[in-house]
Amino acid sequence: MTFFRPLLVLVATFALTGCVHARQADCPSRDDARAEIERAIHDFFDALRKEDQGAFQRLVTGSFYAFDVGKRFDGPELFDVIKDAHAQGVQINWSLGAIDTELQCDVAWSAWENVGSVGIPPDLEPVRWLESAVLIRENGDWKIDFFHSQRAAEN
Repeated sequence: MTFFRPLLVLVATFALTGCVHARQADCPSRDDARAEIERAIHDFFDALRKEDQGAFQRLVTGSFYAFDVGKRFDGPELFDVIKDAHAQGVQINWSLGAIDTELQCDVAWSAWENVGSVGIPPDLEPVRWLESAVLIRENGDWKIDFFHSQRAAEN
């Protein structure tokens, strides 16, 4: 039995370290991931701006939800709110600042400042939002699982 104990420890060590190395090999490079995440966030806003529901659905997870304007929006509700605002003549202009991303293999947390305007032209009011998102890498693509936006305090 004492012969098998070191052998068992050796096999367990290889099994555990082999799994860790295999898992790390599946993680994207940090620079590539950050660029892909930034593109996904910009594409998310483009899909909302263009009312492109197909693109929006490809950019969010099946469990996606958002906190915006003091409410929780499940799945496509956020898309519908933006679409309804556009139908009422409301123009929403977004301009995302630098995106700060923290990455842990297939999960990322990003935050940025968004400066733009909202209103019915020509009466557009300047707005500054503080925003963040949690993204998950699914089948090689970064998707937004959670989005949060709130108006920034006036200076």
